[in-house]
Amino acid sequence: MYKNAFKLFFIIAFTASLTACMSLGNLSYKQARMLKKEGFVLTQDGWSLALPEKLLFNFDDYQIQPHQKANLTKLATQLNKYELDKIKFIGHTDNVGQASYNQQLSEKRAQSVANIFLEHGYKSKNVQIIGRGADQPLVANDSEVNRATNRRVNVTIIP
Repeated sequence: MYKNAFKLFFIIAFTASLTACMSLGNLSYKQARMLKKEGFVLTQDGWSLALPEKLLFNFDDYQIQPHQKANLTKLATQLNKYELDKIKFIGHTDNVGQASYNQQLSEKRAQSVANIFLEHGYKSKNVQIIGRGADQPLVANDSEVNRATNRRVNVTIIP
C-alpha cells in the first residue's frame, strides 16, 4: 500500500514540476521572476521585452541614445547574473520608407543593442541578430504615435 502511495506521489510531483517548467518557459522560478520584474513577458517565442525606438534611437537612426546605454548595461548585467546568456535581438521599424531600407535599419538597431550586451560579457555565439523591417507591427502605422510604437528592438531569451 505504501509503495503504491509513494509511486502516486512521485508521479504527481514529477508531473507538477514538468508543468511548472513549461509554464516558466523552461527557466527556473528565480529566472522567470527576475524577467517579469524587468518587464519581460512569456510569448510563444520565449521571454521577450520590447524596447521602443523612442527610448533608444532618434527617428531614422540606429545609434543608441547615451542616456539609455546605462539602462541596457544594467539589463545585460542582470540577465547575465541569472545565467540568461543566450539571447536574440529583433529589430523593427515603422512602414515609412522602402522595405529594403527598413530591413537594413532594423538589423542595425538590433545590432546596436546587441553590441552593449557583447561589451558586457555575452559571447557572440550566444547572440542572434534579426531584422524584421516593418513586417511585424504592433499597431497600425496610421499615426506618428503608432509608427513610433512599431519602431523597436525586442530582446528575447533563448532557453
